[in-house]
Amino acid sequence: MAQQPFTPTGVQAKQAELYALSNNDLLTQANLIRSDLRSWVRNNFILDQTQQAFLSSIDNRWIQETAAETGFAVENRLPVSLTAKGQGSGKLIHKGGSLGCDYSASGGFVASGTLAFTVTYF
Repeated sequence: MAQQPFTPTGVQAKQAELYALSNNDLLTQANLIRSDLRSWVRNNFILDQTQQAFLSSIDNRWIQETAAETGFAVENRLPVSLTAKGQGSGKLIHKGGSLGCDYSASGGFVASGTLAFTVTYF
């Protein structure tokens, strides 16, 4: 898969590329996300040195939770978005959305919701 710029447009392009994969290949990517989010991001997005340094410095607790949720969203072909706003060298990443799942005897497992990342520069 081709590397994409780490921009809202690049994230949408990567999502389209991922969601065109077979279920088995998509599951492989979701598991790579879950097991090593940092490496998966580095391998799939073009990051400048500042972005690479920031990715390395993110608290592991945030990475673990984000890896699990992103893997779930990708595996289930749910929408993932990135929004960037503001200017400056400071950065806050907010992870939001409404991921969920249901199970019924007649319909089985159904995943739903969205995952949204907002990067605010200040």
